[in-house]
Amino acid sequence: MEFGGRLKDLRLRQNMTQSEFGETLGVTSRAIIYYETGQRIPKDMNFYKKVSERFGVPLESLIDEREEFVANAYAEGGIREKRKAEALVAEAGALFAGGVLTEEDKDAVFHALQEAYWFAKSENRKYAKRKRGGNSPEKI
Repeated sequence: MEFGGRLKDLRLRQNMTQSEFGETLGVTSRAIIYYETGQRIPKDMNFYKKVSERFGVPLESLIDEREEFVANAYAEGGIREKRKAEALVAEAGALFAGGVLTEEDKDAVFHALQEAYWFAKSENRKYAKRKRGGNSPEKI
C-alpha cells in the first residue's frame, strides 16, 4: 500500500472526515483528497513528520524509503525532479523482477542508485554554476 492508502487508513481509524483531518494537519480537505487518491504527494517532508507526531505513528509506517526518495526529489526540484525520481524507482523495480536478489541486496542496490542520483545532481549544480560564471577555476 502506498502513502495515500496509509493516510486514508489512519484518518478512518481516527473517525475523521477529510475536512477534519486536513484542518488538524493544516491543509485543505482537497489536499487530503489528492494525497489519499495518489494524485499528489506532499512536497514537504515536514508534512509526513507532522502526521507521524500528531497521530503517534512511526514515520516509517507512513512512507517507505522509495516514497521518501521521490518526495525529497520533489521538494528539491519540483515536478520535473519528482518524475525523474519516479522513473528511477520504476527502473530499479524492473531490475528486481524475477526475485533473484534478497531484500537486503535490493535495498543495497536502491541505496546505491539514490546516492548516484544525489551525487549527479550535486555535480550538475557545480557545472551549471561554472557555466554561469560563478566559482569557475579561472576566477579562484
